[in-house]
Amino acid sequence: MFLLLGRYLKPVDEVEVHLEAHRGWVRANAEAGRIIAAGREEPLRGGVLVATGVTRDQVDEMIAADPYVTEGVAEYDVREYHVVLAAPGAEALQA
Repeated sequence: MFLLLGRYLKPVDEVEVHLEAHRGWVRANAEAGRIIAAGREEPLRGGVLVATGVTRDQVDEMIAADPYVTEGVAEYDVREYHVVLAAPGAEALQA
């Protein structure tokens, strides 16, 4: 499992110009089963994505295609975890 911790590099109003394209990217990766959760940070300085069933190389390829990254308004800190326990209903975290 990977946590992708997004951090905005530009003011929020500049980031939000690319919000719909970013959401499309998130949706496409969620529909493909690569992203299982996504959310905005409060207060708004970035966001978090949870990715499973992918390799680090695949995560890097995903990130490189994110409109936030291609437009230079955000970057990601990627952290990999080996989940050893998942609550009932959250078994996908162990993929």
